[in-house]
Amino acid sequence: MDFRASKKWNRKQEPDLGLFITIFFLIGLGVAMIYSSSAVMALKNYNDSFYFLKKQLLWLILGFGVLLFFQEIDYRQYLKHTKLMLLISFFLLIAVLVPGVGHTVKGSVRWLGYGPIKFQPSEFVKIFMVIYLVKVFAAEERINQVIQLLIPMIVLGVMFILIMMQPDFGTAVDLLILSVFILFVSGFPFFYIFTLFIISIPMFYLLVYQVDYRRERLLAFLDPWQDRFGSGYHIIQSFLAFKNGGFWGSGLGYGTQKIKRLPEPHTDFIFAVLAEEAGLLGTVLLVLLFAVVFWRGLIIALKAPDDFGKLLAIGLTLLVVGQAFINMGVVTGSLPTTGIPLPFISYGGSSLLSNMMAIGILLNISRYRLEGEVNFKLRSDWA
Repeated sequence: MDFRASKKWNRKQEPDLGLFITIFFLIGLGVAMIYSSSAVMALKNYNDSFYFLKKQLLWLILGFGVLLFFQEIDYRQYLKHTKLMLLISFFLLIAVLVPGVGHTVKGSVRWLGYGPIKFQPSEFVKIFMVIYLVKVFAAEERINQVIQLLIPMIVLGVMFILIMMQPDFGTAVDLLILSVFILFVSGFPFFYIFTLFIISIPMFYLLVYQVDYRRERLLAFLDPWQDRFGSGYHIIQSFLAFKNGGFWGSGLGYGTQKIKRLPEPHTDFIFAVLAEEAGLLGTVLLVLLFAVVFWRGLIIALKAPDDFGKLLAIGLTLLVVGQAFINMGVVTGSLPTTGIPLPFISYGGSSLLSNMMAIGILLNISRYRLEGEVNFKLRSDWA
């Protein structure tokens, strides 16, 4: 990809205010929805309706510290440490699978930590992989295309397998989709991308259709009413939440689908709770907020001073916004169930910290933005 600027860029400007304000609004909305969606469950299980909210507020304080920390680190420093990031990713994903080290929740081994403090390594591995792939495909020196594609695909394959062993199919697929987009925006020949897609079809057939619970999820996505009290029950309850919400919503805290009907109402299906309580107006507002995040991320990418900064900004923007629209797609029945949380809205420390880290890096890239208009062109030197 070839990016050219009409004026020189300045060092250490103020970070992108529009992006920061938008994230602030998303977090505020998330705090309100986490309390509303979890209060009844928290009161029943922990005798404290604020249980989940208090934990999320602690993660939020730490998250703002993470954002401010990464906002101050020159993004070009990551070029020197991609090997270290890959090693950390590899050992963390291996550690999760070690009996007695990784923590199992609902049949999946995805967490590391001690006592109440646990984190999900795969959330941070996605950021490390974005940085690594961007470094490879933004490199000025070009080598053989096949080799330049093969090496990162092997690395990606190893990470994919380790995440699948947890198992965490949603995160693994999210990582693959994100990698394909980075390939595409880097200007890599479409022929190779299409070839990878064709090769992956048998693999996804084995991973999805030959695994019972994933096949059931796929069939429920295609026709949830075929098994309305089984595999299709939860998505139908999500539809009912949207129906009950109407245009204005039932009001914050007055939704009923979150009570023993929606699965994980404070995490995976929090968008359905928002739809019922804030109505169409609230869902449109949320979509617009993520659209603003995408817009500001694209502006930051276009005004970054080098290819690495541009591709990194695009990759991190797609990481955050992509997760949001995948989650909303699942909740609205537009995509099969994946288990990916809604960034800044869903309850969960790992998701919040990783997304705050991504936004912090984006804000740092914005501090080195070009002044004046920029032109965007796909690179021609891959050919």
